[in-house]
Amino acid sequence: MSEQPKSPYKGLNAFEDTELDALLFFGRERETEIVVANLIASRLTVLYGPSGVGKSSLLRAAVARSLRALPEEPIVVVFSSWSDDPNVALAEAVREAAEGAIDGSAVAALEHAQSRRDVYLVLDQAEEYFLYHADDGGPGSFAEALPTVVGSLARVNVLISLREDSLAKLDRFTGRVPNLFSNTLRLDRLDRRSAGAAILRPVERYVDLTGETIEVEPELVERVLDEVGAGQIEPALGGLGAVEGVEPAARIEAPYLQLVMQRIWEEERAAGSSELRAATLERLGGAQHIVEEHLEGAMAELTEDEKDIAGRLFNHLVTPSGTKIAHDTADLAEFGDVPVPKVEPVLLQLTRRRILRSLEEGGQVRYEIFHDVLAQPVLAWRAEHDAARELDAQKRASDRRHRQLLAIIGAGAVLLAIMGAVTVYAVTQRTEARQQARHARANELVATADSELGRDPELSLLLASEAAGLVPGVNAERSLRQALLGSRVRAVVDTGESLLEARAQDDRLVAVSKSGDVIFSNPPPGDVVRRVATKTSASDASFSDGGSALVTGRDGRVRIVSRDGDVRLVAGVEDAGGATISADGTLALVIGKGGVRLLDLPSGRVRETYPHPGAESAAISFDNRRVLTGGADQRLLVWSGQSGRRIHSLIGQFGHPTEIAFSPDGTLVASASSDGIARVWRTSDWGLQSVLPGGENALTGITFGADSEQVVTSGRDGTARVFDAKTGSHLFTLTGHDDWVTSAAFTGGVGSSVVTSSLDGNVRLWDAVFQPVLEELADVGAPVVSVAFGDHGRLRVATTDKRIHVLDPATGDELSVEPGVIWHRRVVGPDGSVATIRGKTVILRSAGRRTVLRGFRDRVTSVSFSRSGGLLATASIDHDVRVWNVATGKRVRLYQARTAVHDAQFSQDGRWLISAANKAALWDLGTDGGEPILRLRGHKGTTTAATFDPSGRRIVTGGVDGTVRTYVCDICGGIDQLLALASKRLAATRRELTVEEREQYLR
Repeated sequence: MSEQPKSPYKGLNAFEDTELDALLFFGRERETEIVVANLIASRLTVLYGPSGVGKSSLLRAAVARSLRALPEEPIVVVFSSWSDDPNVALAEAVREAAEGAIDGSAVAALEHAQSRRDVYLVLDQAEEYFLYHADDGGPGSFAEALPTVVGSLARVNVLISLREDSLAKLDRFTGRVPNLFSNTLRLDRLDRRSAGAAILRPVERYVDLTGETIEVEPELVERVLDEVGAGQIEPALGGLGAVEGVEPAARIEAPYLQLVMQRIWEEERAAGSSELRAATLERLGGAQHIVEEHLEGAMAELTEDEKDIAGRLFNHLVTPSGTKIAHDTADLAEFGDVPVPKVEPVLLQLTRRRILRSLEEGGQVRYEIFHDVLAQPVLAWRAEHDAARELDAQKRASDRRHRQLLAIIGAGAVLLAIMGAVTVYAVTQRTEARQQARHARANELVATADSELGRDPELSLLLASEAAGLVPGVNAERSLRQALLGSRVRAVVDTGESLLEARAQDDRLVAVSKSGDVIFSNPPPGDVVRRVATKTSASDASFSDGGSALVTGRDGRVRIVSRDGDVRLVAGVEDAGGATISADGTLALVIGKGGVRLLDLPSGRVRETYPHPGAESAAISFDNRRVLTGGADQRLLVWSGQSGRRIHSLIGQFGHPTEIAFSPDGTLVASASSDGIARVWRTSDWGLQSVLPGGENALTGITFGADSEQVVTSGRDGTARVFDAKTGSHLFTLTGHDDWVTSAAFTGGVGSSVVTSSLDGNVRLWDAVFQPVLEELADVGAPVVSVAFGDHGRLRVATTDKRIHVLDPATGDELSVEPGVIWHRRVVGPDGSVATIRGKTVILRSAGRRTVLRGFRDRVTSVSFSRSGGLLATASIDHDVRVWNVATGKRVRLYQARTAVHDAQFSQDGRWLISAANKAALWDLGTDGGEPILRLRGHKGTTTAATFDPSGRRIVTGGVDGTVRTYVCDICGGIDQLLALASKRLAATRRELTVEEREQYLR
């Protein structure tokens, strides 16, 4: 090999599929063997892991090269170009790898390639496919190609690699791709030993390749490993940190390790040193400072105007959830409303400093965030920059008025004749200066409220309320609305002692404490009304549907507590490590040293014994016909509840199953694991149904909703998470407890509340509605084309059968039916302006001027004017909602939906926009881009029409299902209504600022 490395470390650069990078890639030898073995043995392998864990580097520098070294010399294709048509791009990638002239689709290219040799297809960074192609489908699409490749091409083995938080999106292929989740691999962060190899072995290889003498000080290795452990750096940059069932420093963030070592290498080489030393790390401020400096140093080199441009660009390069997205220069200039000549220098500078990278795809140059680990820091920088700019503006205004005041006072000393007038003016100016100070203080509170939203939503709500009380402005209103949306807790009961389990019983909450007490309370106001003592400390607890509690004492005895408070010992049990009661309260599974026993609770008779040594958890199905046991051996075993025979051993469990559960309808089982992951299996064939990622620490529990559609997990990170049980989609996280959440359970089915208990002593009741439900107002019998309010406030609903149904908007009663069609092809505004749809353009005539509105990528479906006539909204099949300035014809807002948009209408006050697509979505006209404030579900199929009632607080929609539905929007009111709602919520949870919080935030 003639090429020699300039450095043994890659920094934030990914390892590529080159000989040099393969020689320098260390620390993943075992993982490489496992992935290669699975790729060879299985038609489909799914590899997932946390963002920035190094999946791409592993696949390119190690796995791909290992496969190519096989004796049979297979064709290896590593593909990650998702922004353009993936079917076309994949066909080209196969052609290049196979070194042949292969035309046509990806399926045809792979079919031709496999006729010569085995093919290994690695689909890397697959989360980007779902980002760029949310509605991919139909003939010639990648969505059709993948099932064909996996199901029909016998010599093509496929690996799909994607981020852990995108794993559930693979559900798009459930039922079409055989055994979709039957072979999954999770790539964890580096352990300490492997990370040490990633520091030392590249230097050894560098010495071999160059002949130079380079040494690494042992103290430096230990210091770096200590400082780049998971969770050691990311929180300071706005990230999450992550630990999978181990202590934080036991897992290492590989990107940070590479970045820190690259910086030390550069510093030592510049000083002429041949040793990498701990003293250099100390002088550079430690790993934390090096990582922070990478982003901050790059941004500090920009002028203030360039920083403003960068902030606008970041808004479109990183989604709010932290997913990177690539755009070309022209798109970024349009999104940021900045001329291309001003955007280009910023892109080049950020690319030079490795904040962005340029990608040439399809003849275009696109820019994206350099590495996933920079996504959250970039979002944090942008939020801080915006807040700082706002505070600077307020300060400049205050300083200007202060200077004016001083000038006036000076002039007054000379011009005594006009002293009276000057004094009055000075007092006025002083008042204005004080108002500016209030504005600055309010903005600071808003910035703090925004930053606390993900950590402590109730604190965010308190601070946003304080800001709105100081200055009821736009920023405070926005922050208050976000806090109301983010704060889901509706009642809090402080029991004063650590809790093991909690459930809702009618209108009460019941919890079991570690002291063995069963505690009854009322939510709200959150008062404890009764305690029943079992007279022993408890290690485990469970509840039947009827309300009986089964409490396992640390004395090895099991006690059953009725909902009336009667306590009795379960006969014959003296060695229990845990116990679970059946849903009907007649049976109990008792975990002991030899396995699990099934007991008849009334008599204490042992019905069956399930030999599972080391069992740690157990569950019984709702019909009592099956039993599930989980153990320290990482096995999940399924047993017959009648014969005691083992039925099946579930595949795919990793880590200790800390809690397991059956769904109420018996079709699913689930486990919560010490590896921070929950998993769901089907009982029909015992195949893996979904993987529920997101827990950064070990999980403590898992429970299904009453309708079996959702599951909720609890974890040591102080949160509970709600998922769709079948798809694995993460719906939302419940944040607010100060210690481990020990249990979480639904009070019913979809849309019901969730009850959690915690070691912090609190029972909390949460609003668990993921997307608000539209209530049915009427069924008009045919797909709805449009909805609008007409004379006397009546609702006019046009349907595809060319009829207009006139409805009472309060009751949904049909008042009359008229022949006719309402469609927004040509709309007249309040001032006489006219907007007409012409295919992929809109003709706007206003004030005697004709403007053609362009830029749509597909057919325009609707146009509508705001009540003032100053704005025009357009909806299109291309997934976009655009808002235009009528006077200038310029686009002022762009909202990107996930599917074709059929309608978009303004609220009466011009504050909101409602769009109709797969679901209805509510957009805040005060923001450009990003996610909608709400998505509204309820229609069976596409939502085709949407509007506001005259009050602007009620939304009405129509759909292909022929129904008209409605939703009252509490957060659509003004700041007074929001403050009243915040006050009501905080009163229900009794949350107030502590003395320390008042000192910190309201000093």
